[in-house]
Amino acid sequence: MPDFFTLFVVVLLLSLSHCVLWGMLAYRYRDLHAARYWLAGSAAGVVGGIALSLQGQSGLLANTVAGNGFIILGFYLNWCGSRLFHGDTVQGVRTSILVVISILVMLATFHAWYGRNPVYTLAQSIPLALAASYLLRRHRRDLGAVFAAIAMGAGVLSHSVIAGGNLLIVTGIRPDLQLYQVASIDLLVFLFASVIWNFGFLLSAVEHLRSQVERLANQDELTGIANRRMFMTCLSRTCAHAGAGHNFSLLLFDLDRFKAINDKHGHAAGDAALKHVVEVIMGQLRNGEVFARLGGDEFGLLLPQTSAHDAATVAVRIVSAVQGTPVRWNAMRLPVTVSIGVVTQNQSSATPETLLENADSALYETKRRGRNGYTAFGSTSIASNIIHLSDFSESGSVLRS
Repeated sequence: MPDFFTLFVVVLLLSLSHCVLWGMLAYRYRDLHAARYWLAGSAAGVVGGIALSLQGQSGLLANTVAGNGFIILGFYLNWCGSRLFHGDTVQGVRTSILVVISILVMLATFHAWYGRNPVYTLAQSIPLALAASYLLRRHRRDLGAVFAAIAMGAGVLSHSVIAGGNLLIVTGIRPDLQLYQVASIDLLVFLFASVIWNFGFLLSAVEHLRSQVERLANQDELTGIANRRMFMTCLSRTCAHAGAGHNFSLLLFDLDRFKAINDKHGHAAGDAALKHVVEVIMGQLRNGEVFARLGGDEFGLLLPQTSAHDAATVAVRIVSAVQGTPVRWNAMRLPVTVSIGVVTQNQSSATPETLLENADSALYETKRRGRNGYTAFGSTSIASNIIHLSDFSESGSVLRS
């Protein structure tokens, strides 16, 4: 069984390796602020490992308390990093108070070896228990968080065994109990657990970064809604499952005279108009409907399980909502309207390209008739319903295929 000096050196080297890991991530991904806390926690472990490896066989008060104090601080920083990573407050004041209390209690119990050992293990276990409880309670769907929590729980359990043994010695129940080898095993278990929980943090960070990349690939940067790539993926998937009883509708629309807004008021006003229209339309949608910016001032809306009649109702609602809420820009009210082309699909033979082409034809017809309305691409059987639903004298019509 290795002596404690060797184990403390291992603590030092392992913490250094974690420092390298989190240092690279914190440098490479500046927005991953939790990595800075995990880096600081590993750095505290390095300082603690140096202090403990230099304490000697009998244990110097300054080295022992300082070494354990830095290790405890590192565990609290891991807890703070986990909270920050998952969007919660760091609780710096509470953390500082707990660290100070731990150090004071360790100082008070330094001269009673078997009495101080349970205090030291308890002081190290508290931040681990807090972090494990937080991760399991709030983030069970995060595999990395579960890994980290289980590893921290194993560390707490291992420390509890040593603390319990020392309590048996202090209380006189088992004064002859030998814990040197068991304590060495406890430290080895703790080292292994620290590798696992850092791996869990890393797994969470990788998943977070992957999600960010996926979001950037599928999200429009200006408006925050889906982009063309995401929309085409959803449309292709919907077409593949279309058939009897699985009809859906597609709305294609753009802003009327959008170029005039850019030319007269500048591109910043144009961007504001786009974001305003998106906000208005989002207020008209239901869960499961895919709304995307396809490019420039062109938008697409995919309505699953929606009939032609219901799609026309949605089109009227959108046209009315946009027309009724002008854009506020530099103390001005800029009127804005939209033109919409509607196509409803209830067969499995149509392709996404065909549907977009049909919706675009309907959209062009709306613009030809004066804009600020919608046109449905389809049979005359829905003509009366669409016209009846429209509140605009020239906005509702059917474009026959």
